[in-house]
Amino acid sequence: MYNKKPMEKTRECPRCWVEMKKVEVDVLGPNVIIDVCPKCQGIWFDNNELKKILGDRKLANYLTKRIGTQSESKLVCPRCGGLMDLEYAEDVEIDVCLGCHGAWLDYGELDRLKEKSEAGYTGDKEKKAVEEWEEMVAKQRRRGLNSLFGRLMR
Repeated sequence: MYNKKPMEKTRECPRCWVEMKKVEVDVLGPNVIIDVCPKCQGIWFDNNELKKILGDRKLANYLTKRIGTQSESKLVCPRCGGLMDLEYAEDVEIDVCLGCHGAWLDYGELDRLKEKSEAGYTGDKEKKAVEEWEEMVAKQRRRGLNSLFGRLMR
């Protein structure tokens, strides 16, 4: 019996409308095959591929809004033809499909996301500062209570 794999549909760039090329990216675990526009160098990531490429759950999970009834994006999903919406990872604007949950990054945005992923979020820094502040306040309270307890025991 002859088994033939179904031909995978070629995808067109949502910006330039030219056929995108498949590129295999080495990651930990199975490699990821992404679609890259040969003209504008934009990249299409199917659902969860961006998480695999970034390897940073905090940043990748930031891109999971998937809500909204009015889209700010002017792009149509190259995979399902669905409505895309804009999400932001700080100053990086990402078009995300509300249907199949794929993500479109314009040229240079993946590098900017990787930098942010490595540097961490401002929110993480703020959270750490709050934790340090709370720890300092707790130490002062303990010192005050120890001093009070010491005076009472005299």
